[in-house]
Amino acid sequence: MNIEYELENEGVNLYDVVISIPLPAGSYPTVNSHTGEWQLNPSSHSLDWNIALVTPDDRSGSLEFTIDGDDVGMFFPVRVSFVGQGSIAGVHLAGVSRVDSGEEV
Repeated sequence: MNIEYELENEGVNLYDVVISIPLPAGSYPTVNSHTGEWQLNPSSHSLDWNIALVTPDDRSGSLEFTIDGDDVGMFFPVRVSFVGQGSIAGVHLAGVSRVDSGEEV
């Protein structure tokens, strides 16, 4: 299996990216190559691929592994989490104020 990512929004940096890939019951992967780090998550029986920082200058990476099994549906859903800096949706926060008093927070 080969999984790749590519950052398309040049206005963001992504920190602590975790891509969790479910694994078939009783199967364990042999990781052949990877960007970042990986670990087995025994509580969810998934392969957790960790990338500390994704930036416009270092925007892509891949993970390649082999595993027993023939049901490709077992690898889904893949879950992705991260902390972002910048505008992911093209919306910037101008300010925050209290509704009751209008006081800026």
